[in-house]
Amino acid sequence: MTITTGIAAALGVAIVVAALISSLFGTKYDPREPPVLKPFIPFFGHLIGMLREGPLYLKRIGAKCNHPIFTLPMLSGRTYVVKSAALASQVQRSSSTLDFDQLIVEMTPRMVGLNAETKRILQDKTAKEEGRIRLVTRAHDVIHPALFPQKMEAISTVQLKHFTDFVNAIPQGFETELYTFVTRELTAASMHTFYGPQNPFALHPHLIEEFWKWEKGIIPYMIGVFPSITARSAYKGLENCVRGFIEYLEAGREKDAYELIQNRKALHDAEGVSIPEQARLEMGLAFAFNSNASITTFWVLNNIFGRAALLAEIREEIESNALVGKHTISFTALKQSCPLLNSVYRETMRLVAPMTSARFVLEDTLIADTYLLRKDCVVQIAGGVLHADPDVWGPDAADFNPRRFLYSQNGSKSSADGSVADGKGSQVHPAAFRAFGGGISYCPGRHFAQMEILSLAAVLVCGFDVEPQKGANGVLFDPPRDDKKFPFAVTKPLESLDVRLVRREGMEDLVWELKV
Repeated sequence: MTITTGIAAALGVAIVVAALISSLFGTKYDPREPPVLKPFIPFFGHLIGMLREGPLYLKRIGAKCNHPIFTLPMLSGRTYVVKSAALASQVQRSSSTLDFDQLIVEMTPRMVGLNAETKRILQDKTAKEEGRIRLVTRAHDVIHPALFPQKMEAISTVQLKHFTDFVNAIPQGFETELYTFVTRELTAASMHTFYGPQNPFALHPHLIEEFWKWEKGIIPYMIGVFPSITARSAYKGLENCVRGFIEYLEAGREKDAYELIQNRKALHDAEGVSIPEQARLEMGLAFAFNSNASITTFWVLNNIFGRAALLAEIREEIESNALVGKHTISFTALKQSCPLLNSVYRETMRLVAPMTSARFVLEDTLIADTYLLRKDCVVQIAGGVLHADPDVWGPDAADFNPRRFLYSQNGSKSSADGSVADGKGSQVHPAAFRAFGGGISYCPGRHFAQMEILSLAAVLVCGFDVEPQKGANGVLFDPPRDDKKFPFAVTKPLESLDVRLVRREGMEDLVWELKV
């Protein structure tokens, strides 16, 4: 792209002016703060870099810093970026002054378009001095216990029944786009499981596509600059889904939902949140249920079906250890007795779920007796940087290695030839794997996600071959990832993956069953 002389001159003047303003009015730093990585263009340089390169920007500039944490000055403030697993664990333990809930309070209104009154209820600025617990904290107490493993059997049974009906209805030679095929079924199943048979997406199936329009454009929507114009598709998708949830709540259909949803409704009613605003809050929860798990399932299937030798090994493992009948697959057995499948699942997340765990600094905090984090700033643990670090994972850190989590759920560092050894000496730091966050923000739905991803992947792997559609050209599997956008959920593919699902020879008439 060429730049005219006039534009170049204007840009040069802007840089000089910005540098002058920065020198006169720039943020003052304490020498104990993490080293500052100053941008070439003061105030805006890091923002521009992140908009252009996404997570790759943090990887690139982080490589220039020999410290486990660095400071990014942006506009009139700063953000601290942690790139060390050991320091990440220190941040996680400082939950009294490094707060997760405040970020939820700041983010949720932008995410689902809450009005000023609901923002006030969420903020609840006088709660601490009055000795009250904020709504956002009590909401965690509703969600977390309902997703404990010992509470999962009933909802897992519902979800697996939905998958069973879905898989058995797939016709021989069915042609589809795999990403859409998987993500829409996960959405339909999860909404049925948590919100009941009369959920908005069941009564109005077109809302599944409206949800994914919103999900696709959620970051432009959250920027908040006339979203009805600048993020029109996402805006319309959200508003259509919200209307569905208003109808659902006004009709009292949550009475047939899982206890988590019923308890949320009671909590929101007690706090004086209106039905239309409750509908928006439910969209935030629906995002948590649907987005990450469904996209991860797509990538797990891509990674298995795209590697013939691995596909054969996975099939043998499932058939030997998780079949409790000729056509019945047990999730409990998948979880406990299929280590290679579980390793593929976690390695997939390492590559496509580079989640950033962020905290709001409530008070000046000294981390590891070394680094000062200043009040009212944000500190983030850069999952993308940690997940790509060869010093942590080995020389093949950028590649898919199906055995990387074979011996430890935290992962192991590979050898020069890509092999992974059993033993504590090769295990990575527990805080290096960030797909589920960590500490107080550890994902409460991780056990349910494992159940649905492993189960749906297992039955599709055992029951079907995946072929290119007739007339398809090019590489079938491993579409390029959208790595240059900061993901609000799991990284998406940049290209479609058009496939044909063929029932395996000898299994054409087999009726599958999934059970807990």
